[in-house]
Amino acid sequence: MKPVMFFLINSIDLVRGGLTKASLKQASFFAEMGYDTYMLTFNFNPNYPFIREKLIELNKVHKGVIIRNMYEELEGHNQPLFPSIPPETASLSELSNGHPYEQRNGHNAYRVFQNGLYYKYISLNNNNSLNFIDYFNENRYRVRRETYDPWGKLKKIAYMDLQSNKPRQLIYFNDEERAYLSQWNNPTNDSVQRIILFNNDGSVKKSFVNDDVSHKIEWLTKVINETVTDKAVVVSDTRSTDEVLINFNHKRAAKVWRLHSSHLDKPYTVDAPITSKVKYGLDNIDSFNAAIFLTEEQRKDVENRLGEKSNFQVIPHYHEHKTKEGTSLFRKSPKDDKLGVIVSRLSSLKRINHTIKAFRKVVDEIPEVRLEIWGVGDQQAKLEQLISELNLNENVLLKGYAHNPDIKYKKGLFSLLTSKKEGFALSVLESMYNETPVISYNVKYGPSDMIVNNENGFLVEDGEIESLASKMLYMFRNPKIAKDMGRKAKKYVEKNFNKEVYKEKWLNVVSKALEDKFN
Repeated sequence: MKPVMFFLINSIDLVRGGLTKASLKQASFFAEMGYDTYMLTFNFNPNYPFIREKLIELNKVHKGVIIRNMYEELEGHNQPLFPSIPPETASLSELSNGHPYEQRNGHNAYRVFQNGLYYKYISLNNNNSLNFIDYFNENRYRVRRETYDPWGKLKKIAYMDLQSNKPRQLIYFNDEERAYLSQWNNPTNDSVQRIILFNNDGSVKKSFVNDDVSHKIEWLTKVINETVTDKAVVVSDTRSTDEVLINFNHKRAAKVWRLHSSHLDKPYTVDAPITSKVKYGLDNIDSFNAAIFLTEEQRKDVENRLGEKSNFQVIPHYHEHKTKEGTSLFRKSPKDDKLGVIVSRLSSLKRINHTIKAFRKVVDEIPEVRLEIWGVGDQQAKLEQLISELNLNENVLLKGYAHNPDIKYKKGLFSLLTSKKEGFALSVLESMYNETPVISYNVKYGPSDMIVNNENGFLVEDGEIESLASKMLYMFRNPKIAKDMGRKAKKYVEKNFNKEVYKEKWLNVVSKALEDKFN
């Protein structure tokens, strides 16, 4: 009898990075093979009904994967929510109570004034449903935020600390606006001081002091008890769920830890300190029945610190591009000999500014070439400024989030990766699968596992912007060689990172985890 598979992840949304994409793919993989498969999320987000629907519509998750959310179920829903009616369009005249308002420049949001006093800020979603309302006192301190679901129902109130502008108390409401959970925070360090759960009649059901984990473990235990009659495998996919799984013990559940990122902190060398997000998991690594790394190199580096571990396993990613019907997409797209591509989160960790600086040198030699950067993130404004300062507005284009990166990669002559560190570099795998060779800094971990230097791409010394520019110039001046590298890149991926390899390794890990748990 197949075990029930559970993947713990703090949150799922439509515009997310490689970790979420990999988690959705691995859950879909098990659902395709006939396993009962669940993704368990622990964040508050009233848009989950539409997120579930859209993920299936965009073919980002198998329809057999059940995405459950802790807040929905604590509220009282016993099934994952899907939209039955369209979202409700908000009425600004009603929300402003007839008072004058002005739109915030560049946002679907409005400031409301009462006889000259700014007292309310209304934020709408892209579909013009109500998102949240902020209220201010006469000194323009934010005193509370009300968050609504897409149908205009109040779901959460955050009462703010006036000095830090962070929540002191959070109250969560069901559809009848009765509180089911209250949370007290210390605004100086964002720690949780108290969690209070309420019964339907308003009485206190349970309280947790200085503890943001036990109520999550209780919910996870409830889910396992409801759905598992024989055996289960529970996988922690995000470091925010590690503490939950480490402290969770169930007689029917094996526990698996999967590391998607580098364990290294600055300066990201093999002897660098362990980053705080990963440290708790590594400190408790023996509590897991299996611990999965994405590369053999990282497994060895961790073993050099901790000693050999019998529960250590390696499962790299795989990639394939499918249509909604589930068949691989082989349609050829012509390469643009003048185009380089990046698909990445726009964060300081990704160092996209290095590529832009290198591209200035490339444009000086070949003025007609272009670089498309697909992604969103907190560095967008800085990157826009850098592009402008370097007079690259006609050559370097920030294109926004890519829901289908395969299409973007297919167009490019090559792609680039300049991260400070990676867990595997999924973007390298995706690019090579689409016959687009990669120019990458040789950072830990992943690029050197896939890129055979000078054969199916280029590995550049970390931080060498001049070398980065030199390799781009070589690709643009030799498009036939670049395309030949791309063909070799796809063959390498198909041989070493295919679905059968992924399947064999995952089934082996599941088997070993169950054996370790039940024997």
